[in-house]
Amino acid sequence: MKNKLTDLQNHLFELMEKLSDDDLVEEALDSEIKRSQAFSGLAMIAVKNAELIAKLADVYGYPAVGELPLLPPSPDGVLAPPKKKLLRDDYE
Repeated sequence: MKNKLTDLQNHLFELMEKLSDDDLVEEALDSEIKRSQAFSGLAMIAVKNAELIAKLADVYGYPAVGELPLLPPSPDGVLAPPKKKLLRDDYE
């Protein structure tokens, strides 16, 4: 597995295809369901993380293209203030 959201999407579709296979016996289907549930939980965490990265990039005025945004340096070593006012909705 790679580390891009498109790869995650491809894995989710593969799991859906396996679950829709009419030839799966009950034991194999149960195994696939458990695997899919575990993967789904991890996928939700990955998506939430990507949303957080995008919000941080937006707040600090940096593009988030597949990587963590670089936060702006400050002369005193403290994180520079955001380029726009943070609202409660920005991090919920």
